[in-house]
Amino acid sequence: MGGAVAALVVAVLTLLVPVLGLQMGLWFYLLIANVPGIVLGIKALRSIPDAAEVERYIRYTWACNFTYTALSVVFLIPLLLLSALAILMGT
Repeated sequence: MGGAVAALVVAVLTLLVPVLGLQMGLWFYLLIANVPGIVLGIKALRSIPDAAEVERYIRYTWACNFTYTALSVVFLIPLLLLSALAILMGT
């Protein structure tokens, strides 16, 4: 059960990236919210008596979390480059 809770907590913490994107006025960051990871984490907790099913959902949740983290980095690099360009141009 601890693994399922940890996976769900990490999935919920990944919502900080879309919230920060909204704070910067970038609405499209909502499109990359980790909704599948959160749903799979909840399904893992709801299927507690069946150990095999819980393990499967935990694996799926961690896969979503890692994929989301990689996708966030892909979106973050162009944003950092645009910010650096804006600072260099003086706007």
